[in-house]
Order: sequence, then C-alpha cells, then structure tokens
Amino acid sequence: MSSKTATTKPERQEPNWIDTVPPKVKEIFLAAIKAHAAKKYEEAITHYAMALSFLPDDPVLLTNLGVALRAQEKLKASEVCYRRAIAVKPDSPGCYSNLGNVLRRQGRLKEAVACHRRAIELDRKFIDAYYNLGLVLQDMGKLDESIRFFNYCLKFRPGDERVNWDKSLALLAKADFVNGFKLYEYRWKRGEITVRHFRQTLWDGSALEGKTIFVYSEQGFGDTLNFCRYLPLVAEAGGKVIFECQPELLSLLEGMDGVHKVIAGGDRIPDFDVQAPLLSLPRIFKHDIDSIPRQCPYIKPPGNAGFPVHVPQGTRCKVGIAWAGKSTHKNNHNRSVRIENFLPLSSLPGVTLYSLQKGPEAAQLEQSGCGFLVRELGGGCDDFADTAKIMSQLDLIITVDTSVAHLAGALNIPVWVAIPYNSDWRWMRKRIDSPWYPSMTLFRQKHPDEWDQVFDKILNELKKKING
Repeated sequence: MSSKTATTKPERQEPNWIDTVPPKVKEIFLAAIKAHAAKKYEEAITHYAMALSFLPDDPVLLTNLGVALRAQEKLKASEVCYRRAIAVKPDSPGCYSNLGNVLRRQGRLKEAVACHRRAIELDRKFIDAYYNLGLVLQDMGKLDESIRFFNYCLKFRPGDERVNWDKSLALLAKADFVNGFKLYEYRWKRGEITVRHFRQTLWDGSALEGKTIFVYSEQGFGDTLNFCRYLPLVAEAGGKVIFECQPELLSLLEGMDGVHKVIAGGDRIPDFDVQAPLLSLPRIFKHDIDSIPRQCPYIKPPGNAGFPVHVPQGTRCKVGIAWAGKSTHKNNHNRSVRIENFLPLSSLPGVTLYSLQKGPEAAQLEQSGCGFLVRELGGGCDDFADTAKIMSQLDLIITVDTSVAHLAGALNIPVWVAIPYNSDWRWMRKRIDSPWYPSMTLFRQKHPDEWDQVFDKILNELKKKING
C-alpha cells in the first residue's frame, strides 16, 4: 500500500473573504465547498466555474477549482488555474504549494520543489508546504532530506496521520524496517482500509503455547503474496494458524507450510485466541533488512491447477508478460504501461511471449493488433493457482510492478520488473535486486515517465540471455 498523496481539500481562504463577494457568488461558492468536501468533484467544479463567471480573476476561486481539477486528474487545467491565481496574487503561499502539488503529479519534480520552497519563503509557518516539499523530495529519492521535513512537521503536528504515514514509507524505502514498520501502523488511521474490531487481543509476538491465531490479509494481492511468507514463522511460535485471504488466492495458499487452515474473506471465521493483520507481522517480529524471511519458494502451485502451455517449435525462451496493474491502485499511473512497450521483445528469434495480463487492460492485446505476436494465457486462469502453475512452465517473467511480480518472486521464478522512478517503498532506491525475492531483477526509470530506456535495457538483457 502506497500513497504519498498531497491533500485535495479546498484551499484555505482569509476569514473575511467570503463577506467581500457578491451574495450570488457567496451562495455558489458555499455549494462548491460543500460538494468539494464530500468529494463530489464534478459538482464542485461546476459551481466553482459558475462563480468564476462573475469573478474570473479571484485567486480563491481559481485555487479551489485547481484543487478539484487535480482530484479529477485534469492536471493541465489545474495547473493553469494555479498559475492564473499566482499572476493575480503573487504573494499567496497556498497558490504556490498547490501549483507544486500538480507539477509533482505530472512528474515535474524540480519545478515542484521550487514552488514549495517559494511557498515556505512567503509563509514560514505554512506546515502543509513543508509536508508537500517532503513528499516531492521523497519522490526524488532524497529520503533523508524528506524525513527531515516530515520530522519538522511532526514538531507541530505530532499525531498527523498523513505525515507519520509518509515518514513510514520513506523509512521503509531506505531499509529502516524496524522504525518504518512501527509507523506503518498509521495506515489504519487513513480511512483507506477497513479497520476490523475483535474482542481477541492483538498478538504481541510471544509464545502461542498451542493457541489459535487468526491472521488476515488487509490490502492488495501483491501485499498478501509478499507477506504471507511470515505465516510459517507465526506457526513456529507454537500456535495453530488460521489465515484469511482474498478468494482468488485461496486455492494457491491452502497448502502453505505451517498454516492450519486458509479461509476466504467473507467466510465464517473459526474460533481463535489472538489475532494479527498480515502486514503488522514484520513489526511484531522486529525484523530489519537482514532478518526478513527471504527463503524462496514459499508458495507452490497445486498439482491440479492450470493447464499445459503450448510451446511453438524453435522456442528457446518462454517469457510471460504483464503490462498493467489494477486501475484503482493510487500509483497505477506511474507503474502501468502499454503492451506496445513489450512488443520489441517479440522481435528476438527464439523468444515466445505469453500474456499473463488480467482485467480490462488485457483487451490491449487485440486492440493493438498484437494477438499474433503474444500468446494469450491470462484469460484461461480462473485464479492465482492457475496463474502460478502456468508461470512455473515459463523461463522468465517480465512485468511492471503488479501482483504478477510478487507471485513470480514467491515461486522463485526468474522475474524482471520494470520499476517507475517514484517506486513503491518495497523496491528501495537504486537497487537492481530485491531483498524480498532472490530471483528478481529490477529495471528502474532514470527519469519520471521515461519508459523507453527501461525497455531498451530489458531488450538488451534478453538478447544476452538468449545468446549467452
């Protein structure tokens, strides 16, 4: 789970501003604010635009419209609103910081830094500007500097869930797992995952002495696949492990070592004595980067899953590919690509490409006319057990940062992962390997949104693999 998301709340305004505008504008503005606060962005945009028809150069209206447009991913229009607001009111720290937010969202990080620094120059007490600057520095990989800004914010807002959460991601990205996973508990305060309440206590890592422990997944498929490696360690504490996962993972994980029973989310939970969320286990075990469990494979596909993969004559390297993650993932705009990025790999004699892509983006295979270059397998997989069995028949997996990458790593299958410049914390910074998966190689963007260099390198490495 990753956010690093600047606020999309309405911009602050001077207390007496609302009393200086015409009554009609005040009425429209208040309706816009109400819709904006309720995240009804289209409605809010309509009201802001209506108010601007009366006051086209009002910086408060322009800035609020910019915030709402950014929430709708209408980034260029948002940027124009902020720039016009600054032209009208060049001494507004809020306008500069909001402009920095939308520039960051466009990957224009150096420009974003300049905007946030200007906001701080204009208002040294503007804590949100320090926080937003910390986010950009985090994106740039300047983790120590970003943490300093987060710490400064926490002097004034010690319990701020946003700042503590993003500080946790920065600490984890620099491999400070002990402190990072402590702050990672702030995920429960963000309102993005469901907090579950049990009368049974949270496990503290002590000996279970025959007790039954209920461990449950809480986030995406990739998170479950990554951290289910901890379940055998929980069993070694002397208890009986019941694990709840997503239904799509049930048949794959049923045979895991040390797990007494695997149930699907929504099923009746058997009786248990203590409980733990899956991603709290690294904190409970107090693991650092040297002590995380890294033995792979820790997942094995069931024998009755999947189907035989057809291999054309002359094939020397069977390569599975996946080019897009779930569209609902907050960082999906950074991590997903188009199938066309992978097509140069099919130009290599002896290489057969197989699509493992699931979901709506799988349609790109036919939409782009690539069906004759890539053999479709993902559509025949009913769940992750099928996908795992199919992947085990391939020589190499090449994917963007999706659950496919985690599944391949957990199966100990060679996997190459195309990583965005602003990558998820678990891939660290600058590393080409992964502390989580020995079979994984990372191919990183050198600059935001520049994928050509990444896939050129992947192509060259695949040439070496085939000819070596």
